[in-house]
Amino acid sequence: MVLRLLPNQIVKVWEAIKFVMTKVDEVEEKNLQIYFNEILHSLLNEKAQCWVRLDKDRILEGMALTRILIDKVTSDKCLLIQCLYSFKSVDDDEWKRSAVLFKQYANKEKCAFIDCYSRNEKIWELATMLGFEEINRQFRLKI
Repeated sequence: MVLRLLPNQIVKVWEAIKFVMTKVDEVEEKNLQIYFNEILHSLLNEKAQCWVRLDKDRILEGMALTRILIDKVTSDKCLLIQCLYSFKSVDDDEWKRSAVLFKQYANKEKCAFIDCYSRNEKIWELATMLGFEEINRQFRLKI
C-alpha cells in the first residue's frame, strides 16, 4: 500500500527520509545539514510530498519524495519525482500500481507532466517501463 504522508506524520519517518535522500541525491557531506533543513521545511509546509510504501504489517518498504514545479516560460505544472527508493525488491506490477497513484495526484494538481531524473540505471529502466520518455542528459564538470 502506498500512502502520502501528512506534514504532522513526517517526524515519524524523518530518519528514513534522511537516509533515502543521502543515498539517492548524493549530496556532499558538507552540504547535508542545509539540504536536510530545506527538505524538512518543504515537507512541513507541503511544498514537497513524502510517499511511503508499506507492507501488510505496516513496515516501510519504499519511499518517494515529490514536488510540484511550475515552468517559468509555459506556466505548466510538473510533478517532479525527486527521489525514489525501495528497501526491498518490488515487482513490475507493484511499480505500475504506484505509478497510477502519482498520475492521479498529478491530475488532481493539474500537472501537465511527471518528471524524474536519476543517475541510477535501474531507475532509467523503471521509468521507461512506466512509459516515461528520456528528454535529456545532464553533464557536469566540477571545477
